[in-house]
Parts: sequence; structure tokens; C-alpha cells
Amino acid sequence: MVVCLVIDIDDTLFVHKTIGSAIVTDYNEIKPDTELKLLLKEIQYPKYILTNATFEHANDILNKLDVVDEFKKVYSRDNIPEMKPSLHCYQSVSRDIGITSIGHTSNQFIFFDDLVSNLEGAHKVGWKTIWISPDYMNSNKYPYINKAYPTLIDALKTLNF
Repeated sequence: MVVCLVIDIDDTLFVHKTIGSAIVTDYNEIKPDTELKLLLKEIQYPKYILTNATFEHANDILNKLDVVDEFKKVYSRDNIPEMKPSLHCYQSVSRDIGITSIGHTSNQFIFFDDLVSNLEGAHKVGWKTIWISPDYMNSNKYPYINKAYPTLIDALKTLNF
């Protein structure tokens, strides 16, 4: 049984532009994303943000995308004791949400992130892991990745909640 979705911000919820081999970020160019908002709104489970960025950064992106109201809480470096990929980070978020049976939560938490190291830590505490990456076809190299998609929108359109 799915209980909640936990989503990273940078390169998961919001994808930076790549020009050649350089990643270019112009946060002023972030615009409301109506497709993302509609997909998030359709999912009846609680949704949370888990980022190693600051709360201010995450909140700014959520507001610019016009999806801030779709999330119950933002977990950031400002309000959790440790950051991803520390196991304590995921355990702290689990406790705060109110699910403490770590190791038995694989169907309760679905975690979306672009970094495999973050997914590995989440998998160790029993979260279901979804890799968001242009390299998603290589997910079979990582036994701790449950599913992989090129974008969060692709994942949200495909997964059954």
C-alpha cells in the first residue's frame, strides 16, 4: 500500500538545461508547469519534497512551478538533522511523517531522485526507489533502483498509484 511520495527538487522535479557538456541553471526562467501540477493533483497520496538544498531554494522552485500547494512539507538541509544519502535522513523523514517501521515500508514510500547514491540509501531503509535520469535505460546496473524514467512527468504518467 502506497502511503506517500517523496520527491527531490533539482534534476528531479525541476530539470536543468544542458548545453553541450555544461549544465546551465537560470532559475529566473522557471515557469508554472501546468502538466506537472495536474499530474500531482491527480495523485491522492500525500506528497513531500526531500532535498539537500535549502528550504528557501526548494520553496522558490515550487512557487515558480506553481506546485507548492501539492506538497504537504519540504524536508531540507534547514529542517532535518542529516542530508541524503545518510540513512538517518530517510529514517528522520519516516518518523516525521509517522511511519516508523523502517525496513517494512517499501510499498509505503515512493522516492524519486536523480542521484543513484540517494536512491541506494532510501532503498536500504525500505523505500521504493524511482530514478529520474536521462540515463534511465542503465538502471539495471543498480539493484537498489526499482524503476527508472527520463523525467518525473514520464514516471507520474506511467506509474499506477
